[in-house]
Amino acid sequence: MHADNGLIERIETHWRELLKALEGIPEEHWLVPGAVGDWSVKDLLVHIAYWDADADARVRRIMAGKSPELPEDSSWEVHSVEAVAQRADWSLERAWSNLHETHAAMLATLQAAREAGTVIPPGVIDNCTYNHYAEHIADLHAYRERLGR
Repeated sequence: MHADNGLIERIETHWRELLKALEGIPEEHWLVPGAVGDWSVKDLLVHIAYWDADADARVRRIMAGKSPELPEDSSWEVHSVEAVAQRADWSLERAWSNLHETHAAMLATLQAAREAGTVIPPGVIDNCTYNHYAEHIADLHAYRERLGR
């Protein structure tokens, strides 16, 4: 049994579902505010990448023998909104590329943790990854319905 009890597989299953939910949205609607709250689909991509990077950092801290939490974790919502605002001028292509690069980096870190036998305690990255994707999959399906897709 792997130290992560199928964590990578769970993340990847939800990741594929997220990408499938995005497939049904015409690209001309990816920059329009209101897909998820006030955010466009592009903003959502930036938001998801932010949390994948956070998951990566948490796993790296565990691998270094540190607590996965940082003191500023209590203001996670503020950090996420700031990250989206700071990247508002990014092109859709840059946001899409960053999403995939960040996700791949996080998976590489998880794979390294798996290979090292590092245990990622339950709940440390669930809400940054697969639970987070599931939340936004539902948002994207609702947006698709509003678009008649």
